[in-house]
Amino acid sequence: MNFYNYNASNTTRPFDRHQLAAIISMPVILTNSALVITICSKRKLRTPSNAIICSSCLACMVLAILLTCNAIASFYEDQIQSTFLLCLLNNASELTSSAIITFHITTISLERFFSVIYPFKYQRHATQRNTSLLIVALWCTPIFIIFGPVIITSLSLNGHCKDWSEIEALRIVCYFVLFPIVLFLPPVMTFIAYSAMIYKIFAMTRKIWSQSSFMSNQRQISKYQLMMVHRKALFQMLLLLSIYSLSFFPFFTFYTIYIQSQGQLFRTTTYICYLIAVAYILIHPLLSILFTAPIKEEIRKKFKQLCSSACFTLGEKTVRTPISTIIDEGFKSVGHEYQLDIRKISPNHSSNQIILL
Repeated sequence: MNFYNYNASNTTRPFDRHQLAAIISMPVILTNSALVITICSKRKLRTPSNAIICSSCLACMVLAILLTCNAIASFYEDQIQSTFLLCLLNNASELTSSAIITFHITTISLERFFSVIYPFKYQRHATQRNTSLLIVALWCTPIFIIFGPVIITSLSLNGHCKDWSEIEALRIVCYFVLFPIVLFLPPVMTFIAYSAMIYKIFAMTRKIWSQSSFMSNQRQISKYQLMMVHRKALFQMLLLLSIYSLSFFPFFTFYTIYIQSQGQLFRTTTYICYLIAVAYILIHPLLSILFTAPIKEEIRKKFKQLCSSACFTLGEKTVRTPISTIIDEGFKSVGHEYQLDIRKISPNHSSNQIILL
């Protein structure tokens, strides 16, 4: 987003946000590229769900590269006269890249909802062709909605892209319409998808459990017991929403105050919150690993192999088993990928249950 609309000089800026954002972006490129390589290198990981995750990592890498280019361009801010560079390295492209990422995050939540609630329809429609079309739409939609109109309007009215935010209509649409939509779409859709998914499975579990209790004269399951059965799904939803909210909501709050005050209030706080929001793209691949069972299993195997190789090289054979055990337990302690699983359990825990793995 644009922090320089109000003619703030270099001395009034608390720091150059482009340069610090570029520093954060360096590990982003490494972590996201590592996950992309892992998914593409294993045949069993080449699924529609993982294809969307892979595309989201590529979107994070594009934003990281864009932030790095902006940092380089900030050293020559007064010398750049190229219309192409001014149109490419501006805040409209940054907002567009962010929208591509948030659209992917939203799609991942919806994809998991349909794979759990409508598994047979999902298997029928989750083809390679449909997945490819969906990914193309996720990339093209923000470009056509945000980047295209902003650049075309700026070029037609000003003849350049440098001060497009001074056009009142563009400023209002971008900052007070598109920006909130881009920011709030993932948490809203994630909350709706996970809530509907958990409610549906709760209802199915209660129905099966009630029938079993009636047949065996057992007492019916309580809401607390249902929550404990599906605590991993609840934990996943709360963790995703918490991390996203802590990353972006403070920035939205302070940035709105910042632009409303013509750049006079909360300047330093807004800059810091911006860097925290940028850091989310570093966390994104880690969340994808933790909450996708096949990817998590593959990463766990690679860690075990690395630890075993390191122990063998150093000759510390006694350390090998504890390290592998620790890694095993660490990966198993976090929730698994969603799937419907109907299994028999003992009467003390009631009968059939449908749980999220």
